[in-house]
Amino acid sequence: EYMGRYNDSAVNNDNKIVQFCEMVSTPEMSRWAGPIIDVLLDYVGNVQLCSQLKEQIDSYEGWSNIKVKAEPPRPLAHLCRIKIRIVIGKNRLSLIDTLPLPRRLIRYLQYDSTQ
Repeated sequence: EYMGRYNDSAVNNDNKIVQFCEMVSTPEMSRWAGPIIDVLLDYVGNVQLCSQLKEQIDSYEGWSNIKVKAEPPRPLAHLCRIKIRIVIGKNRLSLIDTLPLPRRLIRYLQYDSTQ
C-alpha cells in the first residue's frame, strides 16, 4: 500500500516523514488528489492505492475513472511504454524521436496525445 513519501521541512514542520496517502488526504490537498493521482498513474506500472486514497476518490463523482485506471493489471501497452522508457534511460528520452518506429508509437512513448 505504498505510493511514495513526501518530506519537505518547509511544509512538514515536525520533520517526520509523511506518506503520500496522508499528504493528499489532508483538507488542503483533497480537492487536488484525483487530478494528481490521475497524472501519476500515467508514469507508474501496477500500484495499489491505499484505503485513504480510495475513499478520497470515491467521494468525488467525477473521479471514478481514476479508481478504474489504478486497478491491476494495467494495460500491456502502458506497461511496455514504461519499460521502453526505462531501458532508453532518462538522459536519452529526447532521442525517442530518432527511433525507427511509426510516428504514432513515438507519440505514445512521449505521452503525446495530439494527432
